[in-house]
Amino acid sequence: MTTPLDALVTALHDAASYNAAAEAPPEAVVWCDANREFEPLLPTLRERLPELLTYGEFDSGTRTGPAVWLRAAVAGAVPAVNIPEGTTAILYLPGVARETLKGADDCPPLLQPLVWFTVAGTVFGHVNGKDWTLRGFLTSERGPLKLSIADDNATRAALSHAALRFCTRPVEELRGQRWSADQLNALLAPDLAADMLDWIDGAFTEMGDPARFAAFANIAEKQLKFDPRKLSPQDAVRRLAKRAGRWAEVWARFAASTGFENVVTYLGLEEPGTLFDRSENRDSYPRLNAQDEKKLREALLSLADLSPEAARKQLAGLDEEHAWRRETVWARRGEAPLAQALSFLVKVAAARPLPGHEGNALAEAYVAAGADVDWAAMRALAAAPRELDREAIAAALRAVYLPWMEQGAVALQELIRVGKVKLAAPSEPGPDATTILFVDGLRMDLARELVRRLEAEGVKVSLGWMWSGFPTVTATCKPMVSPVASLLNGPPTTSDVLPLSPEGKPATKPVLFKLMEADGWETGNALLPDVKLWAETGRFDEEGHALGARLAERLSAGIRDAADRILQLVRSGRSLRIVTDHGWLLMPDGLPHAALDVGLVEPNGKRTRCALVKAKAQTSYLQVPWTWNPEVSVATATGARSFYAGYEYAHGGVSPQECILPVLEVASDGAKRAVNVGQTRWEGLRLRVEVTGGADLRIDLRLGSETSGPSLIKGGRVLDERGRTSFLVSDEHEREAACLVVLDDDGRVLAHRTLTVGED
Repeated sequence: MTTPLDALVTALHDAASYNAAAEAPPEAVVWCDANREFEPLLPTLRERLPELLTYGEFDSGTRTGPAVWLRAAVAGAVPAVNIPEGTTAILYLPGVARETLKGADDCPPLLQPLVWFTVAGTVFGHVNGKDWTLRGFLTSERGPLKLSIADDNATRAALSHAALRFCTRPVEELRGQRWSADQLNALLAPDLAADMLDWIDGAFTEMGDPARFAAFANIAEKQLKFDPRKLSPQDAVRRLAKRAGRWAEVWARFAASTGFENVVTYLGLEEPGTLFDRSENRDSYPRLNAQDEKKLREALLSLADLSPEAARKQLAGLDEEHAWRRETVWARRGEAPLAQALSFLVKVAAARPLPGHEGNALAEAYVAAGADVDWAAMRALAAAPRELDREAIAAALRAVYLPWMEQGAVALQELIRVGKVKLAAPSEPGPDATTILFVDGLRMDLARELVRRLEAEGVKVSLGWMWSGFPTVTATCKPMVSPVASLLNGPPTTSDVLPLSPEGKPATKPVLFKLMEADGWETGNALLPDVKLWAETGRFDEEGHALGARLAERLSAGIRDAADRILQLVRSGRSLRIVTDHGWLLMPDGLPHAALDVGLVEPNGKRTRCALVKAKAQTSYLQVPWTWNPEVSVATATGARSFYAGYEYAHGGVSPQECILPVLEVASDGAKRAVNVGQTRWEGLRLRVEVTGGADLRIDLRLGSETSGPSLIKGGRVLDERGRTSFLVSDEHEREAACLVVLDDDGRVLAHRTLTVGED
C-alpha cells in the first residue's frame, strides 16, 4: 500500500529524471526546506535513500556535512560516501530556501559551493517554482497525494509533530477526511489515559519525546481541561482522585493496572477535600485504605477477648463494613490484605459443628463442608503474610477456628472411645491399582483444591475418603497405603511405631521400596503405562514441620506442583490412585498444651499429638490400639491439643483433619491436550500455521481481536498430523486485526492468538 512517505521518495526520484535526447543528467537534486518541516522524516528517508546527503554539522553516520564536503561527496571524492550507481545524489538543505542559493551575490559564503547545483542539477519543489512545505506536498492539487489538511497554525504545528506517524500510514486511510489539529494530535498520542499516567509516573517527558508530548498536551488541555506544560503531576493526581469528567477514564486505566508506582506515591499525598470525596471516591486515597486496614487490624486483635459466639458476630459485622474494599485498586495491589483475609474468616466463623452421633456421618460432613473450613483458614493466613497482619489473623482464628477444630476432634475421639469408629487396618491395594501416587501430608482440604485444579485441566477425577491408621504419623500410616502393606507386621513392642518387613527390618523407605520392587512395582520412572508404578510427590508435611503456620503461604504452590506431576502421569497414559498417610492440625501461635508427665511415657515415646504410655501408667488420655499390633496402645492428646507447647503444626493424634484421608481416582483419558499456537507466518495474504499438539483439530481465523468474531475462512481448516495448515485471506481485510482460534470437535476454543492480516 502507498504511504505519503512512499510518494515523497518517488517524487524525489522523479525530480532527477531528464530527457536524455536533449539534456545532460542532473548532478544532484537540491531539496530546500527553509522551515525544516521534513526533518522528522529524515531518519526513515536515510534508510530508503542511500543517495540522500544532508547539509549541516559533519556527521558521517547520517551522511551530513558542510557545503564543501557535500560538493566533494557528489563528485565521488569522499570514500565514506557511496552513491549507488544509477542514482542521483539528493542534497537536503534544512533551514535554507532556494532564493538564498539562487541569489549568488547575497548567498552566504558557507553555502556558495552549492550554488553550482542549482544550475547543474535540479531543484525539488512545486511546479510554481516554490519549495515544498510539508502541508503543501501533502495537499497540493498538482501534487501526488491531494489530501485534505486544515490550514491554521495549530494544525501546522500538529502536522510537524505527527509528521512521521502521518506519513507512514496508508494513503487510502488518510483520504476521505479533513485532518485538523485534534485528529493529528490523536494520531501521535492516541491513548490519552495511558499518556497521562505515564507522564505523572515520569516515564513520559517533554524532553524524551517533544513531538508526542506536544500532541498529548494539546489533547489533555482540550479533553481534561489540564495543561501539563503549566501544571505539575501532583496537580494531575488531585484531579485523578476526584475522577470528574474524562478523568474517570484515566482512573479506570490506573485501577486496571498494577504499575505506576509514582502515581501511587502522589496519591498517597492526597486527602479528600470534601465530604463528597470522602464518601463517593474513598477508594481513590491509599491513606484512607491504610487507615481502614489499621482499624480492621485492631478489631481482629480484639477478638481474642471475646467468646466464640461474640467473635462470630463481630466478624460478620466487620465484613459488612470492609467487604467493599476487596474490589478496590488497593486490594488488587495487595494493600488490603486484612480485607481479603476477612472474606475467609467469615467462612470459618460460619462453620457448623460436625455431627457426633455416628462416624460415617461425621466423616461425610467433614468431606462435604468441613474441609472447606480448613481451607478458608489456610487462605486467611496466606492472605496476610506480614507479621503485623498475621497477629491479627491469628487472633481471629484462635477465636473461631480453634473452638470448631476442638469440637470436631473431641467428637471423633468420643466415637472411637465408645467403639463407633474403628480406624483403618492394613489391606492390599486391589487388582485394579497399577499406578499409585503417594502425596505426603495431602490433607482433605488440599485434596479438594487439587481436584478443582485437575478438573480445570479437563481431568476426570473422583474424590473418596478412608480412615487413617493410628497413630497418624508417617512411620505407621505410609506403609499402610503402600501396595505391600499385607507383607508387613507389627512387633510386640515399639518406640518408633514402624511395622516390620518379613525379614524383621523396620519398614523405612528403602525397605518399603525394596519390597515393592520385589513384588513387581517400579519405584522410579516407568516408561510403559501398563507397568505397575509407585510414585511420590509433595512436601506438605516436611514444610509444615519446618515452617509452622507459614505453611499456609506454600500450600497453593505445593498443590500446583502435585497437579503438574499428576498431569504428567495421566498424559503418559496412566490411570492413578492418589493416596496419603495422614493429615495435620495447624494453629498460629501454637496449639493448646496438653500436660503429660515425662515419667508416664516410654523412652522416646512422646510426640506432639501422641505418646507411648508405659504399661502400668495411669492417664486420662484416650488410648487407641496401634494399627500394626492392637496389643500396643498409643495415647492421643485430647481435642486439638499438643503434648508439646508452642507447636503451630502437628499430627499423630485423632481429629477429622488427621484421620479422614482423601483417596483420588484419576482416569487416564480425561486430560486436555496441551495445545499451543506455535509458528504463524504470512506469505502475502497466505497464513501458514503450526500448532503444537494440534493434530486433527480444527482452526479458524476470525475478524477482530475476540475469539467470537465472524470467520474469515468459512468452515475453518483441519490441521494435519503435524498440526499444520495454510490458507488465503481476502485482501479486503489486509492490516485488520484477526483472532486465530484452535477448536476441538465440540467447537470449544483450546488456544488462540491475535494477528494482523498480512503482517508478521
